[in-house]
Amino acid sequence: MKIVKSISCAGTNLDIYDEPVGIMVSGGVDSAILLYYLMKHAHQTIHIYSIGSNLKYRRNAIVSPRVVEKCIELTGNINVVHHIEYNEAATYDSLRVSPETALKDGKIQIIYDGVTMNPPDDIANSFAPELDNELTRSGDNNVMFHSNDTIYVPWANTDKRGIAEMYKEEDLMKSLFPVTRSCEYDPTCDYFADTPDPQLGHCGECWWCKEREWGFGTN
Repeated sequence: MKIVKSISCAGTNLDIYDEPVGIMVSGGVDSAILLYYLMKHAHQTIHIYSIGSNLKYRRNAIVSPRVVEKCIELTGNINVVHHIEYNEAATYDSLRVSPETALKDGKIQIIYDGVTMNPPDDIANSFAPELDNELTRSGDNNVMFHSNDTIYVPWANTDKRGIAEMYKEEDLMKSLFPVTRSCEYDPTCDYFADTPDPQLGHCGECWWCKEREWGFGTN
């Protein structure tokens, strides 16, 4: 695949490919800023993949279109196709099914994944120790390409504070940032029994809310 350009995103390199590409968008800050950069710099069609869980009231499926619309407004790029599916679990593995199928069918040539590096271990482990989280994004030597170089994770060695710098550099704190949502409030989990349902906001108690607040200083 041909790289049409490489750009610096607050010091983190991002390669833009001159091919139809796919990107997984949850509605959180990481995938939102990655989508923004792609829509700002790519010339080929961008296929966007999102998933909604009925168990979590399909909130990602509600928020992700708002992120897409805001990125269209900010970049003027309408050469996008948004694919939304509904799944009970809405896990990372289930989110990968559709883009990986499109990859095999030749509709896209690479999948962008906005997963970031965790904060330092002592901080990450303090966010919600009661929850059994598998913290697989530790360290600063994470692999950026997976599955025979078909999945590209450009933020693999960038944490939430690095992502916050990207928003500030692009002057997106009052535009794109407010429409994103990183909360994983789970009404079926006892941990949240005393936490009011945040609806489309942030519960402030889950691991992901605390990571976002650590990175940005606010939810």
